[in-house]
Amino acid sequence: MGTVRREGKWTLEKDEDGVYAICERGDLRARIITADYEPQGLLDDVTTDMMTETIEVRSFSEAEQEFQKYIKDMESGGFW
Repeated sequence: MGTVRREGKWTLEKDEDGVYAICERGDLRARIITADYEPQGLLDDVTTDMMTETIEVRSFSEAEQEFQKYIKDMESGGFW
């Protein structure tokens, strides 16, 4: 759907209602799921993607905070 936040090489992309992707230079690093997310079926449920870290929060404002925290942790050489 589009970029909702940009911090240098990092972006927070809205994939669908309640689903946001944390990307580094366009590469998916993690997903943030808010309470607005309603999976349409088992095959379309993004939480079943075991290869991508999924962070669950209640609201978009919490998603923005997690985005900032994720960037800070990655930039400091830490792991999520």
